[in-house]
Amino acid sequence: MKSVCIVGAGPAGLVAAKTLLQTGGYHISIYEAAERVGGMWRGRRGQYGDKCSPEMRTNLSRFTVAFSDLAWSSVDSWQTNSGVALNTKPPMFPKAWQVGQYLEAYARKFGVDANVEYNTRVTKAKILGNLEQWEITCVNSATKQTSLHTFDYLIVASGFFGQPMSSFDPSPTGQSTSIMHSSKFREVSALTEKPGKIVVIGGGISGSEAAAQAASQISSARHSPGKTKPAHSGSTIYHVVNRPFYCLPRYLPQEPSLPDGNPNPAPDFLPLDLAMYNLSRRGKGEISASINTVPPDKTMKGHEFMRSVIGGDQNTIGRPELVYTPEQTQHPGYTGITDTYMEFVRSGLIVPVQGWAEKVQAGANDSGFSITVNSRQPWASPDSHEGITITEVTGIVEATGYETSLGYLDESVKELLDYDPTCPRIPFLLSRGSVFAKAIPTIAFVGFYEGPYWGVMEMQARLVADTWSENSTRKRDEYHHHQIEAEQMRIAIRTKSLQVPQFWMMDYVGIIEEFARLTNTTRNDSSFGGQTGPAFPSRYTRSSTKDESAAAAFKEVTDIIQAPPHSAQFVAPAVFRGLQGSWLLSRRIASRTSTPGGTFSGTAHFHPRTPAAPSYAAEYLYIEEGTFAMDTGLCFPASRRYIYRYNETSDKITSWFAAEDNESTGALFNTWDIYHPSVEGFEGGWRARGLHWCDPDTYKNDCEFTFRGAALERFGITFEVSGPSKDYSHKSWFERPVAEYK
Repeated sequence: MKSVCIVGAGPAGLVAAKTLLQTGGYHISIYEAAERVGGMWRGRRGQYGDKCSPEMRTNLSRFTVAFSDLAWSSVDSWQTNSGVALNTKPPMFPKAWQVGQYLEAYARKFGVDANVEYNTRVTKAKILGNLEQWEITCVNSATKQTSLHTFDYLIVASGFFGQPMSSFDPSPTGQSTSIMHSSKFREVSALTEKPGKIVVIGGGISGSEAAAQAASQISSARHSPGKTKPAHSGSTIYHVVNRPFYCLPRYLPQEPSLPDGNPNPAPDFLPLDLAMYNLSRRGKGEISASINTVPPDKTMKGHEFMRSVIGGDQNTIGRPELVYTPEQTQHPGYTGITDTYMEFVRSGLIVPVQGWAEKVQAGANDSGFSITVNSRQPWASPDSHEGITITEVTGIVEATGYETSLGYLDESVKELLDYDPTCPRIPFLLSRGSVFAKAIPTIAFVGFYEGPYWGVMEMQARLVADTWSENSTRKRDEYHHHQIEAEQMRIAIRTKSLQVPQFWMMDYVGIIEEFARLTNTTRNDSSFGGQTGPAFPSRYTRSSTKDESAAAAFKEVTDIIQAPPHSAQFVAPAVFRGLQGSWLLSRRIASRTSTPGGTFSGTAHFHPRTPAAPSYAAEYLYIEEGTFAMDTGLCFPASRRYIYRYNETSDKITSWFAAEDNESTGALFNTWDIYHPSVEGFEGGWRARGLHWCDPDTYKNDCEFTFRGAALERFGITFEVSGPSKDYSHKSWFERPVAEYK
């Protein structure tokens, strides 16, 4: 029996151990420095967390943040630590602490937890002279005892994102409390006690999430109940981004355009990953991964696709920094995933800054920091060649990425792996798929690359188990030996090629398909009729490990994909997300009695804030202000407030009266039931109806929501009010304020 040392009990380590144990012929030892499994996801609800807050939502759905043979529906991962259920079903986008519970359940189900040595850090991994055995040194953090072990194989599963990159911190100690890496950022109030400019340095996933998180907290501080507002309620976010940048919401339209090319006003929606990882886009032939720089023609198509999904080229947002020229779209853009970022930009709460943060200086007399941002071609706009300086900065979040933390690997091992500390994106030269090292056949890496989606980690683990198995007929072919993609990409990164993508192993579908062929994993096409539908882990189970849990996950995705057209699934969260921000409002009240009607003209704002009740996933304070002109000619200022909420469990949007303080939630006013316009012979956007009885009067409402891509472009609400002394219609139209840049 072969002995295998696995470093780390996060997702990569757990799936590697489980796969080796199921293959048989291996004795597994997992060394985990923490007190439980989970890696970055191990933080409990209410704790601070490691590299992320336990309250952070995943940006991919539970179908992708999962392994093939454990369905979320079979795990009580949506419960509190005391076992009190929060929902009747797992959320579509789980929180980090729920992912941690999923991993604990996975370790228990497959007996992996029995192989874990907790509170045990690997301090040295040394290859012995014959390159066939490993000498592993460990230290137990509780007993402080050092132990020495020998293994046949070593699996590095301790994570690619080891430690934050070097900081801009100008303080003498390099430990300013007003400068945090994005992995440590939780609360604006902990970053700064002063109102002012908060700067997020870095685009991409973590930068957009940090900017949106900070903006959400500022918005909530401004608009939550309470006479005294926190100091940070007066802050503004400046986001420094150095590449073309788009933000995707978590739910995307399946067909954003009609056959005639016009926007589809009522598209069906899917979770982002089920929409993006569609096999149909890859044609009917064999799918292989694209692991290289991206040529201009392909990047331009990528920009076109992103624009079709989000509803345009961003020129209506009001920030020229987010509108890109044809020359700029010849180079890969960066993508963030947040539901709130773009509307915070439109409202001015987030200010995008195009360029590179070059230097951070501490101001005199406690005046905060100043940040020098320089533009570079081809991103520099004609009027920004000399860059800008952001002054009076009260707090900085550094979303500047990570470097690996594999100090435990012996220097001789690093040399054999072609270690280059100056290239943190590709520190070692590994085989295609980032698994094997040509010079050391007894080491393997699982989850060691940018963006280790769980399905890829599982495939990597299968390839390792098959290759090392005594019963394997697999030869160490070119796939295991050649490192040409890593070598070429490293050169491109070193030379600062503009064609390097955001993630250099970005082709999730291609990698999954390629690994499936290598590991003799048959893709389950039983419900999709061939190479169509999304790629997700439970579609790639091995025949020996298929069980009810895997079948349940597969059926759940199948039911979603094959739901009848216009079934309104996921439309409510897409509508609710689209409401955020500012609108131009016009209203007509037509009376059918002697009471005069009139018109209202003004603005409406949906301000995000933390839900007052935990049963709601999201909440807005709605404020409208303007002028009401009665049909009699009398005009006067008018204002009203409501609270809008979205409940993920019921999948309902509700509106509530504001209480006397104009911020707290009062009585329920309305509930929207969403349906497709074709149901009642309408054309246009999605519809919703509601009924509210306010003794002795009845309020019937009908709404229409018109989309352009994922963006809500306009909507209308009509009330028909009847009662002993009321008989009138109340029609409101909401349009986005537009600032076009050409």
